[in-house]
This record gives sequence, C-alpha cells and structure tokens, in this order.
Amino acid sequence: MPATISVRPDGVGVITLDSPPVNSLGTELVTSFKQEFPKLVQDPKVKAIVVTGKGAMFCGGAEITEFAVMVAMGPEKMKDMIDASPKTTVAALNGPALGGGGEVSLACHYRVAAPNSSVGFPEVNLGLLPGGQGTQRLPRVAPLPTAMQMILQGKPLKSDAAKKNGIVDLVASGDLLAEAAEFALSHPPAPISKREVPKTNRFMVAAGALESGLNTAVKAAPLMVAPRSIIKCFEAACSKKSFREGLQVEMEEFTKLVFSVESAALRHLFLAERMAQKVPGVDEKPAPLKKIGILGAGLMGGGIAMCFVQKGIPVVLKDAQQDWLDSGMKKIESLWAGQLKKGRLSKDKYQQYMGLLKPTLDYADFKDVDMVIEAVPEIMDLKKQVFLDIEKNTKPDALICTNTSGLNIDDIAAVLKDPSRVMGTHFFSPANVMQLLENVRTSKSSIRTLSTGMAMGKLISKKCIMVGNCDGFVGNRMLAPYAGEAKMLLEEGASVEQVDAAAVKFGMAMGPMALGDLVGQEIFWKQRKAANDMKKQTKTYYGPYELTDWLCEQGRFGLKTPDPKIKANGRGIFIHRGRDKMVDPEVVAKLDEVRKMKGMVPRQVTDEEIVERLFYPLINEGFKILEEGYVARSSDIDLAYIYGYGFPPSKGGPMFFAENYTGFKKILEKLKVFDAQAKERYTKNSQYLPVHYFEPSKLLEACAAKEGTKVFPGQTLIDVVLKEFRKSGSAGAGPFSKL
Repeated sequence: MPATISVRPDGVGVITLDSPPVNSLGTELVTSFKQEFPKLVQDPKVKAIVVTGKGAMFCGGAEITEFAVMVAMGPEKMKDMIDASPKTTVAALNGPALGGGGEVSLACHYRVAAPNSSVGFPEVNLGLLPGGQGTQRLPRVAPLPTAMQMILQGKPLKSDAAKKNGIVDLVASGDLLAEAAEFALSHPPAPISKREVPKTNRFMVAAGALESGLNTAVKAAPLMVAPRSIIKCFEAACSKKSFREGLQVEMEEFTKLVFSVESAALRHLFLAERMAQKVPGVDEKPAPLKKIGILGAGLMGGGIAMCFVQKGIPVVLKDAQQDWLDSGMKKIESLWAGQLKKGRLSKDKYQQYMGLLKPTLDYADFKDVDMVIEAVPEIMDLKKQVFLDIEKNTKPDALICTNTSGLNIDDIAAVLKDPSRVMGTHFFSPANVMQLLENVRTSKSSIRTLSTGMAMGKLISKKCIMVGNCDGFVGNRMLAPYAGEAKMLLEEGASVEQVDAAAVKFGMAMGPMALGDLVGQEIFWKQRKAANDMKKQTKTYYGPYELTDWLCEQGRFGLKTPDPKIKANGRGIFIHRGRDKMVDPEVVAKLDEVRKMKGMVPRQVTDEEIVERLFYPLINEGFKILEEGYVARSSDIDLAYIYGYGFPPSKGGPMFFAENYTGFKKILEKLKVFDAQAKERYTKNSQYLPVHYFEPSKLLEACAAKEGTKVFPGQTLIDVVLKEFRKSGSAGAGPFSKL
C-alpha cells in the first residue's frame, strides 16, 4: 500500500507515505492515504498522529503528469482531512518535503524535522504555484519575505532555517519518530487554517512588499506567468478574506496556470530531462569512473577538469607545453580562489580541489585513468595524432573521448586499434558553467562506451543528450541557418541592433550578433581558410561572409580581442567596454559598403520577419535531424537549445514551440515563401551563395498534415509521427532511424 499505518506503544499512530522513489502524491498514494488516515482518527487507542515518509524523502510533491487530475478533483480533501483531525497531527520530516509534500507538512498541526531535511515549493519552476493550499498556509506561519522567496523563487529552506522562520517547530536531535511522537503527545491540536496571518505580514503587504517581489521575479524571468498568480494568492492570504476564500483564489489561479502553454512547456522540459537518460538500446552497465584524464589545459579543457574535481574525482590535466599548462592551472586556481574569497567555497574544499588536480606534460600519467577527454584545437590531423598518443599510454578499456564541436568523430576514431572505445563528449564553453553535454555516438561506439558516457554526464550534473555523428551534431547544425539568416537580414536592411533586439524580445539570452562576438567571429573563417575555400558552406556554417570576413582580417574576433587604442576590452561587431557594448561604427560603414557592392537596396524589415527567418529554418533543421535519425526524440533537441543556446524555457524548446505556439502549417508555409525568395536571390545575383535550409523537411510536412491530432499526455505529435516515419522506412541512415 502507498500509505501504511501502525500504532506505537505510546499510543501515537504513524502513517507513512510509501511510494518510491520520492513518495510523490500520485492518485494511488492519495487514495490510500484518505482510506488509512481516518482509521487512526477513529481508533480510540490512538492519542495523536505522526505523518512521515519512507526512505530518504518525506514527499517529493504531486505527480507531474497528474496536475490536470488535481484540477478535475476539485478542492484538496487530503490536506483538509489532516487539518481537521481532532487529534494532534505532527509531520515528521525525514527528508525533503517539496511542493505538495511541503503542503502536506503544513496541513499537519506541527512539524518536527530531521537535521538533513528541508521544505521547499519549486512549482514556480514548472510555471505553477503550490495548488494544494500552500499559498494560504505558508504566510500564516512564515514571515512574508521568506514565503515570497520560497514560492516566488522556488528556494527551499533547510531544517534549521525553517525552524528560525516558524515553519518547523522542532529540529530533532535524535530519533525523529520518537521526538515527533513525544511532541504530538505534549501539544494540543493547532490547525494552521485557524490561525490569523501575522500582523507584520499584513503591514508588509500594505507597504508594497508584494509589488516589489513581483518586479524582482518578472525582471529575472520576464516571460513567466506564474509570479503574477502567486502574488494574487498572497494578496488573498494577507487580506480580510477567510482561509476558504483564499483557497478559492488559489484554485482559480492554479487552474489558469495548469492549462497555460508556458506551464506545459516547463513540464515538458522536466519530463524531457528524465527521458534523455533513457537512450534506446543503451542498456549495459557503465564502467566505473574513478580517475579522469584531460588533454588540453585551455579554457575548455580546464573547465571540463573542474567539473570532475568538483565531484571529488581525481583529474590528470595534460598539455604540450609548460607555459600552456601553467596558464591553464592558473586560470582554474583563480576561479576557485574567487569562490573562496566570496565565501562560496571553504578553505578545506579549495585545498581538496587543488589536491585532486595533477598537471603534467607526460602522456604516461594517463596510465591508470578510466577516461580521457581531449580538448585540443579543431584540427583533424592533430586530433588523430593525440588519439594515437593516448592509445599508447592508457589501459585497453579506458574510454577515449573527443570534445570536437563538428569534426567527424568516426574519422578520428579510425586511427585506433579499437574504435569502440571512442565517443564524442561535446561540452559547451565555459564547461564548468554551461549545463549542456552532447554525447555523440559513432558507428563503432560500444554500448558500454555509450552507457559510460551517459553516466558520466549525470555524474557531473550535466543536462546530457545522446546524438548521432552528423555535421555539427544537433545544436551547432541547427544554429547554422539561424546565424546565416541573421547576416542576410543585415544585408537586406535590418540593423544589428534590430536583429539582436528581436531575438532577445522573443526570449533568447542574447541576439545572434552578440553571440558571434561571444564565441568568436573567427571560428568558421579559420576553417574555410584551412580548406582553402572561402566560399565553402557546410551544415555548420553558411554565408554571407563578407562582413565577418572583413572583421577577421582586421583581427577583430569579438570579446576575445581587446583594442587598447579605443579602450575596448573586446572588438568585433560590437565595441565592448566592461559590460557595455555598442555597434562599431566601422561595422555599420562596412555593411553599407557590402550592400552597395552586391547591389542590395536596403528595405524595411519587420521584427516579425526577423523572428520567422531566424527560428523557422532552425526548427526545420531540427526536423531534418530527427528525420535522418541523428537524435532519438524531439525533446532531446529542446533540452539542447534550452541549456546550451539560451532558448527561452517558457517556450519549451524549438520543437515544442513549433508544435504548441506556432503550428506546423504556418512554419511550412513560411519556409516555402522564404525558400523561393532565397532561390530567386541566388539566381539573379551570383554574389550570393545558394542555401538549402529553407527546403521543408519531409517530417515537418507529415506533421503539418496531421496537425490537430490528439495525443496522449506526455506525448508530442512530432514523436508520434516520427515513429510512423521510422516504421515506414522513410527515415535516414542515423543511429536512431530504426527505432
């Protein structure tokens, strides 16, 4: 049974939430609880009641797939039952009480907490609010600033902080159940629903605390809708409304949020993270990772090394020259020293981290590592040579991984005696900060290698997806048409400021031109120079190139290239001074020169057109990647863009956005228009390069044909159609095409 009861010798009844792994409040557990709890209330031998959880969690909250069921069921009966108990009821918090779990604890008359427990309300991260009476109960026991921080920002409180803020009544020092039982026997019933909101909380509302809290929340996440609803609930709690009237406001706001597309997007991402770990066919036990080798002590290699050390795993960090190695170590040390200075890292932890990091110039120090990740420059011959050097100096079963962002990993792996040891581990820079990890399976990667790579991503707390070995993998391949169209829009008449502003207004963390300055304008310029073909286009980069090539020829790569003459800490499209930036006037003049050279008469470009031309070909490329079988499911693409490219979480990722915001038919129609325009431009003016990213994906066309078809909760229409696509044999040659 999900809820079990027992009676202690002292007459205290215990009801235990038992629904592994986190005791979530699914229908089965709630139904069971409502059957079992009255038995303790009605049993004359039971003097008081303790509610606790089994295992390491008190309760992880409502089951995410059942929020709509909560609305359909109406008012919260489980919490009312606990609240109305004539016998003193105490929550014994054996671990985290989150969301609905926190609300169950507040439905109890008192709370006794284990030292390692916590109370939190993370619903705002799913575009929701605590819909099980939490917005009305918390302000009755906690100071309003604390309640706002917990619910508006989703920040949990550890047991000692919860005690100081009136949420927990006692932090146990010994046996939790024994102390909770003793507390229950010595205190009368005191339901929170009968308590008045503290006068200080009412005074703070009158003084404008809620407006201030809302402004802070909206500034941090302007596209989120939940904060406004949460404020309405707090207003109801701290007004003259009764507890029941406040609950009515809470249910109205909760219902509105549950059926909002923004909340659906965030719940989609929550479930997508769970799904991403389940890679079809990758079911072998991963190899243990007790020691890691990193080749290359630059910004990327150093960041990757930090990820492992911060999880307590020893790292051997190798580079080819002492000055390069010293520079890398100095950078790592300075980052941790900065955390130490700010109080974010203890001195003991700092010393532990430094002790786990071994710098070396000798490949022989890789002799006992379980995995090597190379992060050397993107030069194919260099990658192949270091792979051979790694092979000579590692155990036969050690994984050899490459951090390449676009080179063909099968070609790199082919130099080894055993290419099954190889996979791609595409980290994003700075690796110690960015959450995304694209794990890349080659044609020869063993299942053991792949399962170990996925386990590695989880070990270092990355949002990890598995992709196939195609040009640019998932993220960079989709970014290429986005970046290409940004440059094309400039030539047609849009300003740099307008293009970036339109992308930011859409919700991106930054615009495409600012992104180019951040990552470096020279990356693809160097690749085209190395190929001796300055007009070369691949699926990872497209023209027009004239403006950015001119920048690179001037040595203006963006943030990485300061210009002391104009007191700039970086110069590219923008002149960067500190955190401020302005479009370089010379860029504006050069852009005008490029337009004249190509015979392009500038025209007015609307923000709507900018958004469509930036994102529709990006989405189309995502459909092509799915169609070709280089990623298992559409939600993996969404994760990549949320955590690697700054796509707005409230829009759920590019594939969710296509299905739930825009619609497949509209995207398809617009792509056809843009494709015709691009072909006409190329036909009439040979100075423009041909592009094919507007040509609609067959999978997109199939989805458009079935638009409006109902799917089960947790499914997407894209994946339903994709499954049919793969069964019919219409998919490409990627590793996921036969699923």
